[in-house]
Amino acid sequence: MPFRLGLPGWPATAEASIVARDVLLTEQTGSKLHVCHVSTKETVDVLRWAKARGIAVTAEVTPHHLMLTEDLVSEYNTLFKVNPPLRNHEDVAAVRTALADGTIDIVATDHAPHPDESKACEWSAAANGMIGLENAASVVIKAMIETKLMNWGRFEEVMSKKPAEIAGMKNQGQGVMVGSPANLVLLDPASTYLVSPDSQSLSKNNPYVGLELPGQIRHVFFNGVATVRDGKLVEIR
Repeated sequence: MPFRLGLPGWPATAEASIVARDVLLTEQTGSKLHVCHVSTKETVDVLRWAKARGIAVTAEVTPHHLMLTEDLVSEYNTLFKVNPPLRNHEDVAAVRTALADGTIDIVATDHAPHPDESKACEWSAAANGMIGLENAASVVIKAMIETKLMNWGRFEEVMSKKPAEIAGMKNQGQGVMVGSPANLVLLDPASTYLVSPDSQSLSKNNPYVGLELPGQIRHVFFNGVATVRDGKLVEIR
């Protein structure tokens, strides 16, 4: 795709070779490694090899790399300029499988809000990144639950429990029980919605606008305080 469009490329081997270097250094030093934004099937192969050897490596994938492909840049739409770049259908299939089987541990949004002027320009000058926090759960449901690659237990693991464990956040990702912090998300899995440009974010660089996605978030509580109610942000005083 980059060669056809005359854009600078970022080959899959560039990502995989750096990850391979880092996992070898991790093994040599007995340290831990967390790999951000896995986007290629070659990187998935490296991670599988590393985990099979018992190397202490964890990894994440973004919602957009679970759903979107490089075909979207064919019209030079800078909305889809992101780092690492969107990949091909084989890569999308590979990272989905890796998330399902545990080779990739978690989902992380890489939420990157930009003002309009950072995207409304030529490709080379445009900022990398897109927003994804508001629609992340829905994208994972569509890419992983609806395709039957993952069940709801695994969904909870990759979206909450394992991220908290990796980050060392002991008060997050716990079960619903007496004495646990009331950090809760109430999601309606049966509902669908059309992604609108008028999102909760102040930035509009949303790659999912116009798509119908499943699973609306109805309410969010942080330490028992409502921060989202009926799908709308709550003003905290």
